[in-house]
Amino acid sequence: MTYQTKLPTIDEFFLSQRLAESRALVRDVVAQSKPPLILQFSGGNDSMAMAGLVKEVTDRFICCYMISGIEFPEAIEFAGKAANDLGAPILYSRPEDYKGGLFKRLATFRRFPTVESTWCSRDLKIRAQKRVLIANFGRVPLYKLVGVRKFESNRRRMLYSANQLMREDPEHKKSFEVFPLLMWTDDDVINYLKMAGLPIAGLYKRFGISGCYWCPFYQVDIYRRVLRELPNLYDEFIEWENRLGAPSVINQTYLRDLKEEILREKD
Repeated sequence: MTYQTKLPTIDEFFLSQRLAESRALVRDVVAQSKPPLILQFSGGNDSMAMAGLVKEVTDRFICCYMISGIEFPEAIEFAGKAANDLGAPILYSRPEDYKGGLFKRLATFRRFPTVESTWCSRDLKIRAQKRVLIANFGRVPLYKLVGVRKFESNRRRMLYSANQLMREDPEHKKSFEVFPLLMWTDDDVINYLKMAGLPIAGLYKRFGISGCYWCPFYQVDIYRRVLRELPNLYDEFIEWENRLGAPSVINQTYLRDLKEEILREKD
Protein backbone atom coordinates (compact mmCIF):
# COMPACT_ATOMS: atom_id res chain seq x y z
CA MET A 1 0.00 0.00 0.00
CA THR A 2 1.09 3.57 -0.70
CA TYR A 3 0.33 5.85 2.22
CA GLN A 4 -0.51 9.54 2.32
CA THR A 5 1.10 10.41 5.65
CA LYS A 6 0.84 14.22 5.80
CA LEU A 7 -2.21 14.31 8.03
CA PRO A 8 -2.88 17.04 10.59
CA THR A 9 -3.37 14.71 13.55
CA ILE A 10 -0.82 12.06 12.62
CA ASP A 11 0.95 10.49 15.59
CA GLU A 12 4.58 9.75 14.78
CA PHE A 13 4.69 7.14 17.55
CA PHE A 14 1.81 5.37 15.80
CA LEU A 15 3.72 5.36 12.51
CA SER A 16 6.99 4.23 14.02
CA GLN A 17 5.90 1.76 16.69
CA ARG A 18 2.22 0.90 17.20
CA LEU A 19 1.68 0.14 13.52
CA ALA A 20 4.85 -1.97 13.38
CA GLU A 21 3.80 -3.90 16.49
CA SER A 22 0.39 -4.62 14.98
CA ARG A 23 1.92 -5.88 11.75
CA ALA A 24 4.30 -8.10 13.73
CA LEU A 25 1.40 -9.60 15.68
CA VAL A 26 -0.43 -10.43 12.45
CA ARG A 27 2.72 -12.03 11.00
CA ASP A 28 3.09 -14.19 14.12
CA VAL A 29 -0.52 -15.34 13.91
CA VAL A 30 -0.26 -16.12 10.20
CA ALA A 31 2.73 -18.35 10.96
CA GLN A 32 0.74 -20.24 13.63
CA SER A 33 -2.54 -20.70 11.77
CA LYS A 34 -3.17 -23.51 9.30
CA PRO A 35 -6.63 -22.32 8.15
CA PRO A 36 -7.04 -18.75 6.87
CA LEU A 37 -7.28 -16.03 9.50
CA ILE A 38 -10.84 -15.19 10.54
CA LEU A 39 -11.45 -11.43 10.50
CA GLN A 40 -14.47 -10.32 12.50
CA PHE A 41 -15.59 -7.83 9.89
CA SER A 42 -18.54 -5.47 10.12
CA GLY A 43 -17.38 -2.76 7.74
CA GLY A 44 -17.09 -0.36 10.70
CA ASN A 45 -14.00 1.81 11.05
CA ASP A 46 -12.13 -0.51 13.42
CA SER A 47 -12.74 -3.68 11.44
CA MET A 48 -11.97 -1.85 8.18
CA ALA A 49 -8.64 -0.64 9.55
CA MET A 50 -7.88 -4.14 10.81
CA ALA A 51 -8.66 -5.63 7.39
CA GLY A 52 -6.31 -3.14 5.73
CA LEU A 53 -3.58 -4.00 8.21
CA VAL A 54 -3.98 -7.74 7.64
CA LYS A 55 -4.03 -7.24 3.87
CA GLU A 56 -0.56 -5.66 4.18
CA VAL A 57 0.76 -8.90 5.67
CA THR A 58 -1.17 -11.72 3.99
CA ASP A 59 -3.92 -12.62 1.55
CA ARG A 60 -4.76 -15.71 3.62
CA PHE A 61 -7.79 -14.39 5.47
CA ILE A 62 -11.57 -14.47 5.35
CA CYS A 63 -13.85 -11.61 6.32
CA CYS A 64 -16.64 -12.92 8.55
CA TYR A 65 -19.77 -10.84 9.03
CA MET A 66 -22.02 -11.80 11.94
CA ILE A 67 -25.50 -10.75 10.86
CA SER A 68 -27.57 -9.85 13.92
CA GLY A 69 -30.92 -9.34 12.22
CA ILE A 70 -31.14 -5.83 13.69
CA GLU A 71 -28.63 -4.01 11.51
CA PHE A 72 -29.19 -1.44 8.81
CA PRO A 73 -29.42 -3.26 5.46
CA GLU A 74 -26.84 -0.79 4.10
CA ALA A 75 -24.31 -2.12 6.63
CA ILE A 76 -24.37 -5.62 5.17
CA GLU A 77 -24.15 -4.28 1.63
CA PHE A 78 -21.25 -1.97 2.51
CA ALA A 79 -19.30 -4.75 4.24
CA GLY A 80 -19.78 -7.11 1.31
CA LYS A 81 -18.50 -4.55 -1.19
CA ALA A 82 -15.57 -3.59 1.05
CA ALA A 83 -14.50 -7.23 1.41
CA ASN A 84 -14.76 -7.67 -2.36
CA ASP A 85 -12.62 -4.57 -2.93
CA LEU A 86 -10.01 -6.03 -0.56
CA GLY A 87 -10.01 -9.22 -2.62
CA ALA A 88 -11.21 -11.25 0.35
CA PRO A 89 -14.02 -13.81 0.55
CA ILE A 90 -16.77 -12.98 3.02
CA LEU A 91 -18.60 -15.55 5.14
CA TYR A 92 -21.92 -14.70 6.80
CA SER A 93 -23.53 -16.13 9.92
CA ARG A 94 -27.13 -15.47 10.95
CA PRO A 95 -29.13 -15.78 14.19
CA GLU A 96 -31.04 -18.67 12.61
CA ASP A 97 -27.77 -20.63 12.62
CA TYR A 98 -28.15 -20.82 16.43
CA LYS A 99 -31.49 -20.25 18.16
CA GLY A 100 -33.14 -17.50 16.15
CA GLY A 101 -33.42 -13.74 16.12
CA LEU A 102 -33.66 -11.15 18.88
CA PHE A 103 -37.42 -11.17 19.27
CA LYS A 104 -37.58 -14.96 19.34
CA ARG A 105 -34.96 -14.93 22.09
CA LEU A 106 -36.86 -12.18 23.93
CA ALA A 107 -39.78 -14.57 24.18
CA THR A 108 -37.44 -16.92 26.07
CA PHE A 109 -35.44 -14.46 28.20
CA ARG A 110 -38.33 -12.07 28.91
CA ARG A 111 -35.84 -9.22 29.29
CA PHE A 112 -33.85 -7.00 26.97
CA PRO A 113 -30.08 -7.35 26.72
CA THR A 114 -28.25 -4.85 28.93
CA VAL A 115 -24.74 -3.49 29.34
CA GLU A 116 -24.28 -6.05 32.13
CA SER A 117 -25.80 -8.94 30.14
CA THR A 118 -25.17 -8.70 26.40
CA TRP A 119 -26.82 -11.98 25.50
CA CYS A 120 -27.72 -10.50 22.11
CA SER A 121 -24.07 -10.49 21.03
CA ARG A 122 -23.53 -14.00 22.38
CA ASP A 123 -26.64 -15.64 20.90
CA LEU A 124 -27.25 -13.69 17.70
CA LYS A 125 -23.63 -13.39 16.65
CA ILE A 126 -20.92 -15.33 18.47
CA ARG A 127 -22.61 -18.71 18.89
CA ALA A 128 -24.26 -18.52 15.48
CA GLN A 129 -20.89 -17.83 13.90
CA LYS A 130 -19.27 -20.66 15.83
CA ARG A 131 -21.63 -23.15 14.15
CA VAL A 132 -20.91 -21.71 10.71
CA LEU A 133 -17.15 -21.83 11.27
CA ILE A 134 -17.26 -25.43 12.47
CA ALA A 135 -19.38 -26.36 9.44
CA ASN A 136 -16.80 -24.76 7.12
CA PHE A 137 -13.50 -25.64 8.85
CA GLY A 138 -14.26 -28.46 11.26
CA ARG A 139 -13.12 -28.48 14.88
CA VAL A 140 -9.66 -27.07 14.29
CA PRO A 141 -7.92 -24.15 16.01
CA LEU A 142 -8.91 -20.84 14.43
CA TYR A 143 -7.39 -17.42 14.93
CA LYS A 144 -10.12 -14.79 15.06
CA LEU A 145 -8.92 -11.24 14.64
CA VAL A 146 -11.10 -8.71 16.43
CA GLY A 147 -10.94 -4.92 16.06
CA VAL A 148 -11.27 -4.27 19.81
CA ARG A 149 -9.48 -1.16 21.08
CA LYS A 150 -8.65 -0.63 24.73
CA PHE A 151 -9.15 3.14 24.60
CA GLU A 152 -12.55 3.06 22.94
CA SER A 153 -14.39 3.19 26.28
CA ASN A 154 -13.82 3.05 30.04
CA ARG A 155 -15.36 -0.41 30.08
CA ARG A 156 -12.81 -1.71 27.59
CA ARG A 157 -9.98 -0.11 29.55
CA MET A 158 -11.02 -2.32 32.45
CA LEU A 159 -11.63 -5.48 30.40
CA TYR A 160 -8.43 -5.54 28.34
CA SER A 161 -4.85 -5.28 29.52
CA ALA A 162 -2.15 -3.81 27.29
CA ASN A 163 -0.13 -7.04 27.17
CA GLN A 164 -3.05 -9.32 26.31
CA LEU A 165 -3.00 -9.13 22.52
CA MET A 166 -4.22 -12.73 22.20
CA ARG A 167 -6.31 -15.00 24.40
CA GLU A 168 -8.15 -18.30 24.23
CA ASP A 169 -11.61 -17.92 22.76
CA PRO A 170 -14.06 -18.46 25.66
CA GLU A 171 -16.82 -19.60 23.28
CA HIS A 172 -14.80 -21.68 20.80
CA LYS A 173 -12.49 -24.33 22.27
CA LYS A 174 -8.92 -24.54 20.93
CA SER A 175 -9.38 -21.25 19.07
CA PHE A 176 -7.98 -17.80 19.85
CA GLU A 177 -9.04 -14.17 19.78
CA VAL A 178 -6.39 -11.74 18.52
CA PHE A 179 -6.51 -7.95 19.00
CA PRO A 180 -4.18 -6.22 16.51
CA LEU A 181 -5.64 -2.74 17.19
CA LEU A 182 -5.82 -3.05 20.97
CA MET A 183 -3.60 -0.04 21.70
CA TRP A 184 -4.75 2.16 18.80
CA THR A 185 -6.46 5.48 19.47
CA ASP A 186 -9.45 6.95 17.61
CA ASP A 187 -7.06 9.17 15.62
CA ASP A 188 -4.89 6.15 14.76
CA VAL A 189 -7.87 4.41 13.17
CA ILE A 190 -9.07 7.41 11.16
CA ASN A 191 -5.53 8.28 10.06
CA TYR A 192 -4.87 4.71 8.98
CA LEU A 193 -8.07 4.62 6.91
CA LYS A 194 -6.99 7.84 5.18
CA MET A 195 -3.42 6.63 4.73
CA ALA A 196 -4.56 3.35 3.18
CA GLY A 197 -7.38 4.88 1.14
CA LEU A 198 -10.01 2.72 2.84
CA PRO A 199 -13.68 3.74 2.89
CA ILE A 200 -15.76 4.91 5.85
CA ALA A 201 -19.38 3.75 6.01
CA GLY A 202 -21.90 6.49 5.23
CA LEU A 203 -24.00 5.39 8.21
CA TYR A 204 -21.47 7.09 10.49
CA LYS A 205 -22.29 10.46 8.96
CA ARG A 206 -26.03 9.87 9.25
CA PHE A 207 -26.28 8.34 12.71
CA GLY A 208 -22.83 8.11 14.29
CA ILE A 209 -23.04 4.30 14.26
CA SER A 210 -22.62 1.52 11.73
CA GLY A 211 -24.10 -1.95 11.88
CA CYS A 212 -26.86 -2.63 14.40
CA TYR A 213 -29.50 0.06 14.81
CA TRP A 214 -30.19 -1.10 18.37
CA CYS A 215 -27.58 -1.94 21.01
CA PRO A 216 -27.64 -1.94 24.84
CA PHE A 217 -24.54 0.30 24.77
CA TYR A 218 -26.06 3.07 22.62
CA GLN A 219 -26.77 6.39 24.27
CA VAL A 220 -30.19 8.03 23.93
CA ASP A 221 -29.02 10.62 21.39
CA ILE A 222 -28.22 7.87 18.89
CA TYR A 223 -31.81 6.68 18.95
CA ARG A 224 -33.03 10.25 18.52
CA ARG A 225 -30.90 10.62 15.37
CA VAL A 226 -32.23 7.39 13.91
CA LEU A 227 -35.85 8.15 14.79
CA ARG A 228 -35.71 11.56 13.11
CA GLU A 229 -34.97 9.84 9.81
CA LEU A 230 -36.65 6.45 10.37
CA PRO A 231 -39.50 7.03 12.86
CA ASN A 232 -41.02 3.55 12.51
CA LEU A 233 -37.80 1.53 12.67
CA TYR A 234 -38.20 0.59 16.35
CA ASP A 235 -41.90 -0.28 16.34
CA GLU A 236 -41.26 -3.95 17.11
CA PHE A 237 -39.02 -2.95 20.03
CA ILE A 238 -41.80 -0.68 21.28
CA GLU A 239 -44.26 -3.58 21.09
CA TRP A 240 -41.91 -5.66 23.24
CA GLU A 241 -41.40 -2.79 25.68
CA ASN A 242 -45.16 -2.68 26.16
CA ARG A 243 -45.39 -6.47 26.41
CA LEU A 244 -42.60 -6.75 28.99
CA GLY A 245 -43.36 -3.50 30.78
CA ALA A 246 -39.67 -2.62 30.58
CA PRO A 247 -37.53 -0.06 28.72
CA SER A 248 -35.11 -1.22 26.02
CA VAL A 249 -32.68 1.71 26.10
CA ILE A 250 -29.94 2.64 28.55
CA ASN A 251 -30.82 4.73 31.62
CA GLN A 252 -34.34 3.27 31.87
CA THR A 253 -35.47 4.96 28.67
CA TYR A 254 -38.41 3.75 26.60
CA LEU A 255 -38.21 3.91 22.81
CA ARG A 256 -41.94 4.66 22.74
CA ASP A 257 -41.26 7.90 24.65
CA LEU A 258 -38.39 8.83 22.34
CA LYS A 259 -40.58 8.23 19.29
CA GLU A 260 -43.34 10.42 20.72
CA GLU A 261 -40.76 13.12 21.44
CA ILE A 262 -39.48 13.05 17.85
CA LEU A 263 -42.98 13.06 16.37
CA ARG A 264 -43.84 16.14 18.48
CA GLU A 265 -40.74 17.87 17.08
CA LYS A 266 -42.11 17.37 13.57
CA ASP A 267 -45.60 18.75 14.35
